[in-house]
Amino acid sequence: MIIWYIVELLVNFVQVYVIFKFFELYYERRLKFRYSVETAVLVMTAVLCLLNYTVSNKPFIYLIYILIFYTLTIFLFKGNIFSKCITVFLIMALLGVCELLVAVLISLISGVDLKSSQQQGFVRLEGMIISQTIFIYVYMIMKGNIKKEKIYLIDRRYYFLTGTILFLTVIVIFMTIWMYGNIGNENIDNNLFAFTLCVSLISIIAIVLTDRIIKDMNEKHKDEMELQRMKMEHAYLSDVNSALEELRILKHDMRGELAIIHGYNELGQKDKIRSHIEKKLQEMNVQLMPKIDKDNVITSFLNFKLKEARSEKIEVNIKSSLTEENEIDIDKEDICRVLNNIINNAIEACKQCDKKYINLYINILNNCIVIKSENPFSGEIKKEDGKILTIKKDKAKHGYGLKSIKNIAEKYGGFMNVNYINNVFTIEVQMLIKI
Repeated sequence: MIIWYIVELLVNFVQVYVIFKFFELYYERRLKFRYSVETAVLVMTAVLCLLNYTVSNKPFIYLIYILIFYTLTIFLFKGNIFSKCITVFLIMALLGVCELLVAVLISLISGVDLKSSQQQGFVRLEGMIISQTIFIYVYMIMKGNIKKEKIYLIDRRYYFLTGTILFLTVIVIFMTIWMYGNIGNENIDNNLFAFTLCVSLISIIAIVLTDRIIKDMNEKHKDEMELQRMKMEHAYLSDVNSALEELRILKHDMRGELAIIHGYNELGQKDKIRSHIEKKLQEMNVQLMPKIDKDNVITSFLNFKLKEARSEKIEVNIKSSLTEENEIDIDKEDICRVLNNIINNAIEACKQCDKKYINLYINILNNCIVIKSENPFSGEIKKEDGKILTIKKDKAKHGYGLKSIKNIAEKYGGFMNVNYINNVFTIEVQMLIKI
């Protein structure tokens, strides 16, 4: 029957396609031809269909098919040939286990004879669809593990969504299998088969769309971080240019200042010399942080946030024992993300206070980077289910700062601690430098 050949062709194509995608997770393409792997997929699909139609009763012929598959992987992908051999063996074993488990489950749940799963018919088609669905899910989970992104929260969401969709799919398919053995009408069997095919396709499409959404979110996040980095660099360069301009003016005026000091010295007026020098030192005070990291990522970011806080008339005191010699094995974007959330929350709290200040402390202690901040707050801290609620009006778009800080700290084996006593909000974050 035509439906058998169409579905088997599609199942074989998906099977071969996923196998080659498994290889792309671990190996780099060898050929410059863009569609080399896609061409191999079509060729191997045709070979598999031909074997199923002509020599399905001779299992040893399939060993030749596996050997051809292995030869193609050597030709298409770079890497050790022995590791490819093991990879082929493991993938084929996984595929065989999926098909065997599905056949046994169909037999146990529906009461259908196990031998019928090897014969052409709806039972075998059902088994093929279910086994390939499971096979695709295994690939997506492996892909998520190998190519997972840096965003800790999004990784969790990805696995939660994948697991939920897989669970619902399995439940629906098990119900369908049970109905095979308990409803003995040919027309109903056709409808159940179509229903199973639709469930499998919808499930796979949902997983693919979820993966695409995660990629889009990561790309958006990278674009936002790049824009933030550019802003930090611009702010840092502006501060440097301002400092250089002040130094040029100072150099221009230095002759006159030295003449004044010389005149006071000739008259023996040491008090006026001291007073004049102290006055000039105060005028020369350039509001720039000392350099605390070699590539200026953290330094320029803090200078950017300092200007933002001071524009709100907030006094900012930063104490740090870090120097550009310190080696920190933590993604500096994550450190800046923590600092950004801490300072943003502090600025928001200070806006409601008469006395506005932020005390920020950054240090390395016992193989940890320690970030501690203090700021005043007005009113009462609100909590729900043990979590601090945002004070901003738009609750739907805000309130994620502390969650983000906690996730980043845990990502590096650390923790976040929050205290709010006597209208002073204190947050401390510790992250392991080497994990």
